[in-house]
Amino acid sequence: MTDLTGKKAVVTGGSRGIGEATAIALSKCGAEVLLTYRSRKEQAESVVGTIEAGGGKAQARALDVTDPMAIKGFSDEVRQTLGRVDILFNNAGDLVKRRSIEEQTPEYIREVLDLNVLSTILVTQALVPLMPKGGVIVNMSSAAGRDGGGLGASVYAASKGAVLALTRGWTKEFAPRGIRVFAVAPGVIDTDFHKRHSSPELLKTIAKNAPAGKCGVPDDVARAVVYLAGEGNGFMGGVTIDINGGQFCY
Repeated sequence: MTDLTGKKAVVTGGSRGIGEATAIALSKCGAEVLLTYRSRKEQAESVVGTIEAGGGKAQARALDVTDPMAIKGFSDEVRQTLGRVDILFNNAGDLVKRRSIEEQTPEYIREVLDLNVLSTILVTQALVPLMPKGGVIVNMSSAAGRDGGGLGASVYAASKGAVLALTRGWTKEFAPRGIRVFAVAPGVIDTDFHKRHSSPELLKTIAKNAPAGKCGVPDDVARAVVYLAGEGNGFMGGVTIDINGGQFCY
C-alpha cells in the first residue's frame, strides 16, 4: 500500500462516486483529507464519518468550483486548516446533459466548460501556492477526452480533452517547483454519473463489449489516484492513466 502518512489532500467533488472512493482510499493510506461538495452536504458528511470511523482525519466544505470568489475564500480556509496541500485531486465536473450540436446553446456550452475546465484551472491556481516540493496534482479527464465521447457528449469530450492538455502544460510549468501533474481518464465507471447520463441498455452493451466484460467501479480509479499521489513514480510527469478495462488502448 502507498504510504501517504502526514500528507494533506484536497479532493473536489468528494461526496460521491469516484471522489468519495478516492477520499477514502487516500485516508486509508494515511493522508488527511479535505473534500468539497456542491450541494450534497449529508453525503459529504457521511464520507467524513466513514473516514473518521476508520481512524482517519477528514473534513468537508461546500464549494462552487466555478466561482472565483468562493475559491479564493476556500484557499484561505485551506491555508488555515491544513497549512499546505500535498495532493490535489481535481475531480469535480459533469456532462450536464447529452445534447446534439443543434441543441447546444452558448449557455450550455459555457456551463460544461466551466464545470470541467474553468474549475480545474481556478482550483489549481488557488491551491498550487500552498503546495510544497513533492506536491502532486491529479486531474480528472475521461475516455471521452481521448475518443470524442458518445452521442450528445461532444462538448463534454472537448472539455476533458482540454484537461489532458492542461495536464501536459502544467507538467512543464510546475516541474521546476518539484510538483508533478497527472491525469486519470476513466472509461465507463458504475457511478451516479452514468446512471444519470446513460441508459441501462447502453451500459449493458458497453459492459458486454468491453474486453474485461464489465464496467469499472469507483475504487478502480481511486487506486490509480493513490498510486500517482505516492513517491513510487517520482520521475513520472504529465502521464494520463487510462482506466477502461482494455476497451481503448492509447
